[in-house]
Parts: sequence; C-alpha cells; structure tokens
Amino acid sequence: MTDSTRDRLLQAARDVVAKEGLEGLTLRAIARQAGVSHGAPLRHFPSLASLLAAVAADGFDRLVDAVDAAVARVDREAAAAGRTATARERLRASGRAYVERAIAEPGVFQVTFRPERCDITDPEYARAGAESFAQLQGLVEAAQAEGWHAGVEPARAAAVLWATVHGIAELHLHGALLWPAGVGTLDDVLTALASMSDIREGNP
Repeated sequence: MTDSTRDRLLQAARDVVAKEGLEGLTLRAIARQAGVSHGAPLRHFPSLASLLAAVAADGFDRLVDAVDAAVARVDREAAAAGRTATARERLRASGRAYVERAIAEPGVFQVTFRPERCDITDPEYARAGAESFAQLQGLVEAAQAEGWHAGVEPARAAAVLWATVHGIAELHLHGALLWPAGVGTLDDVLTALASMSDIREGNP
C-alpha cells in the first residue's frame, strides 16, 4: 500500500463522515470520494472497521497535539506575566482544547469515540487511544500534586473529567446543550464546569 493511496482513503473517510455522518460511512462511499474503484479500499484495509480504526487513531493523535498546544499556550501566557502556569490551569486548558477539537472535526470526533465501528484490535488504534488517556491522566496527577482532589485514584478522576467534557462536546454538536437549559453560551458552560470541578486557583 502506498502512502498516497492510504492517505487518500483516510481523507476520503473524513470527508464522507463530515458530509453524511456515520450513517453514510461505507466502503463504497469512501471509494467514490477517493476516486478509486469500489473494491480498492479492501485491497488496502481488511475491512471498513480497519479503515475507521486508522481514522480514529489519527483522531486521537490530533487530539493529543491539540491538548499539547493548548497547554503550551497557557505556559507561554503565564511566562509572559512573569509566573509559572499551575497544573490546574493546564488541566482546564486541556478540557477546552478537547471541545474545540470536537467542534473543528465533528465527523472524526464521532468515529474516534465509536469503538463498535472500529477494529479495536488494531495496534495503532490501541496505541493512540492509550496515549490520549495517559496524557489526561498525567495532567490530572499534576493537579492532584497541587492538592486538587488528591484522594481520588488518578485514572478514575481522569475518567470522570473525560466523560464530563466529552458529554459537553457531544451535546453541543447535537445542538442540545444550550436549548433546554438556557445557560447562555458554550463558554459559559465550560466556565461553570471549571468552577464546579474546582479547577481553579485556591480550590484544593
């Protein structure tokens, strides 16, 4: 498999899910979008689930990069103010980066977090998913070292934060976050989350 063909198929899958959602994500649709024969994807991937696992692995990698960039931005802003960013500031930035990533590529976001649609035995899928969660757990552990919910097992604390932020992103993408609650804007919700989770200065 040439890299160019693989990349074309993966980009075609992203394009199809962006336009048609998960329901339209078939091998035929991907092949048509990529401009190849209907049988071509199966010559490069064993199954649709295998192709989607590659899309999801890339989605996890992009998420990790986005969180790294958000944390680095917080560090730069703090340094410009003559101080060091706290672990809780970095954790808060990671949550916003997660939601922003979901909004930027909602189709990829859907694929990434639908393991029943992917080949979960794919090594790259497993690697990328584990790295993404390990990144979050590392940020949580650093915040706990500052006194934030230090008594909670780190993986559990990370799982709760992940589920909460993921839920906000999912509801927002479906247009169901603000309408029933009447809470204002997405930023209002994320600000409230930071407050309720005590991800702020001076709240151990």
